[in-house]
Formats: sequence, structure tokens, C-alpha cells
Amino acid sequence: MLRGRHRIPCSCATKPLSGLFSSLRWRTLSVVLASMTPSVASAASTAAPGMGGPGGGGLGGGAGGPPGQGPEKKEGPAEEAPEDKEALQPIEPVPAQPRWWRRVQLFDLHGYMRMRADYFHRLDMDLRSNAEVEEGDSPLKFFAPPVESPEPGEDDNLRPNDANCARRLAENGVSASRAATRCQRRKGVTSANMRLRLEPTLHITDSISVHTQIDVFDNVVLGSTPDSFATDNPWAPLNLFSRSQIPAARDRNSSTDSVVAKRAWGHIRFGWGLDLQFGRMPWSWGMGLVANHGNGYPRGEQGDIIRSLDSDYGDSVDSVRMAFDFGKDRRSTHRVAISWDWASSGPTTAQLLGDEYASGGTIGQEFSVEKYDNLYQWSVSLERRDNPDMLKRKMSVGLPVLNYGFSGWIRYQDVDAAEGATFGTLQEYGAILVQRRAIVATPDIWFRLNWRTLRIELEAAGNFGVFNLRDIDIDFDDEGAIPAAELTRDDLDQQTLVNFGYALEFKYGLFQDRFHIGFDQGFAMGDTAQQIGANPLSPLNINNNDNTLSNFRFNPAFTVDMLLFREMLGTVSNAAYFKPWAAFHFFDHFSARVDAEYAIAMRPQSTLNREKYSYGVEIDVAARYHDAREPVFFQLQYGVLFPLGAFDRRLTGIIENARAVQTFQGQIGVQF
Repeated sequence: MLRGRHRIPCSCATKPLSGLFSSLRWRTLSVVLASMTPSVASAASTAAPGMGGPGGGGLGGGAGGPPGQGPEKKEGPAEEAPEDKEALQPIEPVPAQPRWWRRVQLFDLHGYMRMRADYFHRLDMDLRSNAEVEEGDSPLKFFAPPVESPEPGEDDNLRPNDANCARRLAENGVSASRAATRCQRRKGVTSANMRLRLEPTLHITDSISVHTQIDVFDNVVLGSTPDSFATDNPWAPLNLFSRSQIPAARDRNSSTDSVVAKRAWGHIRFGWGLDLQFGRMPWSWGMGLVANHGNGYPRGEQGDIIRSLDSDYGDSVDSVRMAFDFGKDRRSTHRVAISWDWASSGPTTAQLLGDEYASGGTIGQEFSVEKYDNLYQWSVSLERRDNPDMLKRKMSVGLPVLNYGFSGWIRYQDVDAAEGATFGTLQEYGAILVQRRAIVATPDIWFRLNWRTLRIELEAAGNFGVFNLRDIDIDFDDEGAIPAAELTRDDLDQQTLVNFGYALEFKYGLFQDRFHIGFDQGFAMGDTAQQIGANPLSPLNINNNDNTLSNFRFNPAFTVDMLLFREMLGTVSNAAYFKPWAAFHFFDHFSARVDAEYAIAMRPQSTLNREKYSYGVEIDVAARYHDAREPVFFQLQYGVLFPLGAFDRRLTGIIENARAVQTFQGQIGVQF
């Protein structure tokens, strides 16, 4: 509605005030009487003196009417007031606000608060020789508690730790057999951690928003920052006298700061279908097999809340992404998207030249010191994915709903620092640059079918490309100089990258969707050579004679189980797994689930045994409370892994048999 001061038109501005008021009074009365029925109007005109009865004129005025009025007019509807266009205009024109600029809600906040407690029993699988090999040659999480590890004795010979359970019991006169039984309980590691994840969104307008993700105490271990840490508090020289937990600070008492900003990106939606995002944003596709943001299921989708909150990893990408929606309506919309990603820019001026070359120092902004070491990534995708609300509406009709998509990434890098090399100055960095000449393509397809309580979902991807490897061994002197005699470079080795993997999930609901049965199956190619440090997380390997890397790796945020792939190996690689499961929902808020998993190695040469295929069998059980109205959840879990032949370590002359691993876990949290 237009607002402003309006001028009232009046043709009698020069009349005396008394005449003006009289004229206005008679005009108003004439309009009211004209709206009455003819009989009422006639009676009123007769009763009112001077209103022009039979001999005195009508409503239009006459001899008996107000001065200045003309002859009597015939009865009929009142005349329309003369239009004055200037009166309808505001003094200052105010343009209407476009719909797409309106702000419905300025601020929106989502996230969660979680606390987790874990107990792992026998993480080293009783492979005691782990204590005698180099750290880099041990698998990812195979270790014994420190009190169970030997300590250096005389002549650098290893002896039992002073805090070792068996040694302490033996000193107290306990027999060796009883001590061995009692000390089995001490082969465990227990810990607890917490995280507050905040995801605030600023809605600038209906179509423009800014998103962020901030973690407070990102998986900080409870009790890990007491005021007695590193004797920071003179009043607490021992942990025994600690009184408080102090803020976590990187390089002081923690590996991360108390508050960590992880993502920030802008989002613009144009009215004709274009969608633009830019900044550091979540990177995910399909089921999350290759790219996984670590946020679990989309908000509002009927899925496992634990999978959304009990996550440790998540991918972010610095990108400019454009997408366009096309289709008849929201029920059949397809989206095509392209992006330019900065996967890596190499060291910046501040990282190489010091803080004075950081933003706000001697230069206005820091920048990448080398152009040709940038790792560029381009992507293109086409998908048909219904949001959770639309998916529910379609499934309520009883018809099958098919979603699908294709995505492809291409990475390119010209030069890069040699693998394993270190640097601290600009000159040192230049000395270790080699020709990487890398180009890698990653095609990825995704498919999902929903029909009533049935869900079938598949994602398959592969990596194909080439790149160069070159080892450089440089010994810099104290001044950073490089003696020419010590500069050695091995021959350039071109590596070929060819691998493939997929994940397939079935789920069906029975008894009004309260009892779920499912089957998950996945596959990831392996290599004949072991990964660096026997760690499937590493794409590189050792003792490989064919220069072909064929080990595919699932994203570590793609959770499959509790122990085998999540903890012991770190991810699914060189493996195939088969996992039937069942879950039952009762009392609206409670559920229980049991999983049974069997996994084998695709290439036994890269296992600890180097001859056997079977990784093992894992049984996982969970009991959960998830309030459907209040965003709170509780969970208790138990998992046990029975390792088979692939984990029996083959050493010179002996074979160590791996023993079972167990875990107890509990989570409590609030999602908002």
C-alpha cells in the first residue's frame, strides 16, 4: 500500500469559509440521501426545510437549496467524484519491493551436541611383535596400551614396563597363571569425547544466504586439557591436584583450537533456475562413497540419526559451483551442475616467508607462491534427486520413485613437491619440485529406488589416470644451502591409476514399517603390493613392480561397521564385504539393531598374512532411544571382531595368530 501525504481537491478554495462548510455539508447529505430508497429520500426531503420539496428544487439544489447550486436534477445514482490523478500519487514515489528480495527469516541455526564414550579391547590383536617393528610399518590402529608396552632396559634391551600388570602382580606374589588371567582385562583403551557443531545460516533475502559450519571442542577428549597439563599451573604440579579444564589451544595443550571454523559459503538462487554457490562448502555426492560431507542423511529424511551424528570425517572443497534446474515442475526436476575447485594451491607466502607476509602484514593479502603446483579440479554432474518432503509425497501414493545421477571429476597438476621431502624456505621448496604431470578422471554413478518400504541404492565409481613419482634425497645445511654433491634424483617413474569400487544397499520394512531387514554389500579393488605402512587409507604402495595402482578406497566417512573397516583398517580397500542386518522399532521411540558382517581381501598379497583371503567376521549390536518429537537420542553399542587368516601376521619362521577385538560404545546427543 502506498504511503504519503495526499492533496485534497477542492474547487471552492476562494469561497468564504462559511460558504465552503455549507457547500461541503450539503454535498455530503445529498450523497447519503441518494443511496436511500426513493420513498425514504422523498420523506427526508419533505421534512427538511429548504431542501427543495415540490416547489423548492431537488437534491441538486434550487431556489431553496444552498447558494450557488444549479437547477434540480432527476433522481438517480450519485455522480462519480472527479478523478484527480495527482491526489493518488505520493509526494515521493516508493517502488514496490521485489518478491525475491523479501526476508522471511534472517537467521537460522542447526547443528548438534554429542558426547561419546568408547572402550576398545585388544586393539593390537595380541600381535606382540608390533612393539618391535618401526612405527611406519604397523597397521593404522594396531597398538597396545602404554603400560603393556616394553621399556628400554640395560644395554638398550627391552624389559617389562614398571607399570605392567603382570610385573606388578608378580611382585605381590601372584602366580603367573592367575596374573595372566587378571591382566587380560587391562588390554583395553577407554576414552570419551565431545563435539558441538553449529551450522548458522544468514538469510539475506529469500534467494540469497550465507552458510557456515563451526565446531566447538571438535572431538576433544574429555579431561585432556587440565590446568596441570605440562605443569602450566604452579598450584597443580601433578594431575592429582588439577582443579579445572582450560581451553584447548593448538600447539600448547591440544592438536586443535577450542573453536574451529570449517566451512563458509554463499548461496544465490536466481529466479530462472540458476543456482550459484561459492566458498568453502561441503563436498558430497550420491551415497558418499567417493565424496562425503560427513553430515549423514539430509535433514528431514527418515534415516538413521546415529549415522548423521556419529561421524568423524567429512569433506570440504573450495569451489565455485553453478547448477541449473530444468523440468516441467518440482516433481520431475533434473539438475545439471558444473564446478571449478581448488583442491590444492601449494604453500602460501605466509607459510614459506613468515607471518610478515600474511594478510595484514607487509602485504595486503597472502597468495600462493607458485602457479604451476596448483591442483585443479573440475566437475560436472546430472542428477534427479527428490528432497525428503517430495519423496514422502510421492511414496504416499504407492508408486515407485526412481532417483539417479552421474558425476565426473577431473584433476590436473603440473608440478609438485617430491613425496617425503620437507622444506622450510622458498629456496628449499623450489629445490624439491618435480614434474608431477598428473591427470586423473573419476566417473561416478548413483541410483536409488524407493517403493513403499523398499529401498535399493547403489553407487559405483572408479579412478583412471597417470602421474609421476620421483624420490629426492636432499640434506640442507644450517644456512639452507644445497650442496650440489648431495643432490640426488632417482629416475622418473610414471604411475598408472586404475581402480573401481561400489556399494549396494537393500532395505525392506515389515509390520507397518516397524521391522526392517537389509543387506549391504560392497567391493573395492586391491593391489598386489602393500599400502605404505599397511594402511589402506594410503593410495600409494610398496614393492609394486608393475607401476599400476589398483587399490580403490571408500571415503572414511562412509561408515560400514564398528571395528574392521572403521577402526582396524580405516576404510574399505582391497576388500569385499557382505552384511545382512535387522532392526526393530518399538514404543515409537526405541529401536534395536543387529549386524553380521563377513569380509574378504581381493588381493591376499597386501594383507598381513600375504596368502589368505578372509579378514574376519564382525557382529554388532545396538540399542537406541530416539524421541520422534524432541531431537534427543541415546545409544549403546557392542561390537566384536573375530579375525581370520588375513590378519595372522607372517614373520620370518613364525606366524602370529590374531585374537578377537571388542568394543563398547555409548552416545548421547541433541540435534537441532
